[in-house]
Amino acid sequence: MHKSSYQKMQYFKDTYLNPNVELKILDIGSYDKFGNNNYSLIFNEKNWIYKGLDLVEGDNVDIVVNNPYDWIEIDDEEYDVVVSGQAFEHIEFFWETLNQIKRILKPNGLLCIIAPSSGPEHRNPFDCYRFNDSAMKSMAKYIKFHVLEYGTDYDETSNPWNDTYLIAKKIQTIPKDNLNNRLDLIEKKLNYIISQIQ
Repeated sequence: MHKSSYQKMQYFKDTYLNPNVELKILDIGSYDKFGNNNYSLIFNEKNWIYKGLDLVEGDNVDIVVNNPYDWIEIDDEEYDVVVSGQAFEHIEFFWETLNQIKRILKPNGLLCIIAPSSGPEHRNPFDCYRFNDSAMKSMAKYIKFHVLEYGTDYDETSNPWNDTYLIAKKIQTIPKDNLNNRLDLIEKKLNYIISQIQ
C-alpha cells in the first residue's frame, strides 16, 4: 500500500464517516502480502467492525470468498461501508465485483474505491486495468450509486500510480419482489455449506 493511497483513504474516513456511529466496514482486496500498511488502522474505532475480504488467507484477511464474483459468505445489505484500495486493477471482471458490492451494502451505505490511473505492470496474479475519472463515474452509474466525489491525484507523492478515487452512496430504493433471487442465494449458501462439510 503506497502512501498516497493510505492518505486518500484517511481523507475518506475523516470526511465521510462518524466514529461515534456504529458501522460495519468491509475492505475488498485486503490481503497485506508485504506487511507495508493496510487500511485496518484507519478504521480502528471502538464503534466500528472492520473486516478484510480476499481470495486467500493471510494478514488482514477475515473473509475468504470461494468465488470472487459471488460472495455467498456475506448476506445482503450486511455492511454500512465498503472500501477497496489497489485491488480493482487486479480484478479481471470488476463489474461483477461491483454487483456484489451493491448487494452487500446497506441502503445509503458508502463506497470508496482507490485504483491507479497509471504506473508499471504489477501482476498479482493479474494486472488488467488502469482507471481514470470517467471510469470511476461509469462504475457508479453501472450500479446506480450516487457519486459524492471522484478525482485523480497527480501530485508528486502520487507518482507513479496517480491514483483515481470514487466516493459514492448506495441510493435507497423501494424493495421489489425478488423471491427467486433470494431462493437462488439460499440454494447457493446451502450448497456451499454442504461442500464445506464433505
